[in-house]
Amino acid sequence: MAVARYAATCVLLIANTVATAQTPDAEREVRAADAAFWRAYNACDMTAIGALLTEDVEFYHDRTGRTTTREGVVDSLRNGPCATSDMRLRREIIDGSLAFHPLADGYAILSGRHRFHMRRGDAPERLDGQAEFTNLWHFQDGRWRMHRVLSYAHGPAPYTPPAAIELPASTLAAYVGRYRSARIGEMSVVAEGAHLKLTAGDFFVVLYPESATRFFAKERDLRFEFEPAAASAPAALVVYENGTQTERASRDR
Repeated sequence: MAVARYAATCVLLIANTVATAQTPDAEREVRAADAAFWRAYNACDMTAIGALLTEDVEFYHDRTGRTTTREGVVDSLRNGPCATSDMRLRREIIDGSLAFHPLADGYAILSGRHRFHMRRGDAPERLDGQAEFTNLWHFQDGRWRMHRVLSYAHGPAPYTPPAAIELPASTLAAYVGRYRSARIGEMSVVAEGAHLKLTAGDFFVVLYPESATRFFAKERDLRFEFEPAAASAPAALVVYENGTQTERASRDR
């Protein structure tokens, strides 16, 4: 019995030593390959995407189901998020969520959580949602490739407002005034310290500057874009919610 326990301990120690010995290089290489894949994804570079997938890759998605083979996965991306030129989906990893786990026989797992941002045409980029992933990587032909891809727990991402910047009082003062839209009617914008305040009836919201012309709310994903007057149109205030334009109000002359 003692011999058996000793033998089992030795096997565990040897296995642990092998895993530990391969971890530094494997982890660095898998993380680099993962970063390269998502750069290609964000750029809709199908050639680079395909090069980072095994021929017999399988992709499991909690909403769209199972997709198999390198060609099938590449085609699903080409005909999905990369199908239209005026729509772009950008992926970003959630800081601190990426975890590496080495496996025997040239395999490794990389898991974590990521968010996706969508841009349509000239509209501001909006946070589209987030999900979790667990990807099985395989070392073959001298490089790491994705072999099994699991994407799940898709849902809305919690709103994280951007960092506010400081604007000169004169810039804030230029936006003060009354605006009118067909749906809401009159809206009033006043300056309050380092930010603006918009009031429409019983509703009010504080506008924090994100740039010289764009402001945001901290409570939810509301953006406010001030447009200068043109020869044929007065100045305007455009309101976006979750990246979609919901209101356009002209400044009263």
